[in-house]
Amino acid sequence: MSTVQICLFAVAGVTLAVLVRQWKNEFLPLLRLALAIVFAAAVIGMSAPLVAYIRTLTENAGVSGYAEFLLKALGITVLTQCCAELCRESGESGVANGVELAGKVELLLLALPLISEILSTARELLSLAS
Repeated sequence: MSTVQICLFAVAGVTLAVLVRQWKNEFLPLLRLALAIVFAAAVIGMSAPLVAYIRTLTENAGVSGYAEFLLKALGITVLTQCCAELCRESGESGVANGVELAGKVELLLLALPLISEILSTARELLSLAS
């Protein structure tokens, strides 16, 4: 799906949302959820070549573990942001804050092995210097 198609779909979705708001307001969150799922699927499909290119670059550089960390972190942040915005649009800012907090904690848990590796490297460098 190209950007033009996504934009056209978004305009159609917004138009439908305006009509649903006037007709049956309680269906609006479901429409927003459906639109968010379609957009997420489109973005995932569009980003597949980018992910493959990043993997190729990092494998050639010999740092493929860092690319995996980067891609996981990017996925967590995008998913968390989309979900939190959907919650905010539905009037649930408390739930949105909880989703964002969970995303931040998951990022910290994901980074723990990387932090351990950095500290280990720093320890080795300090032992070489003395």
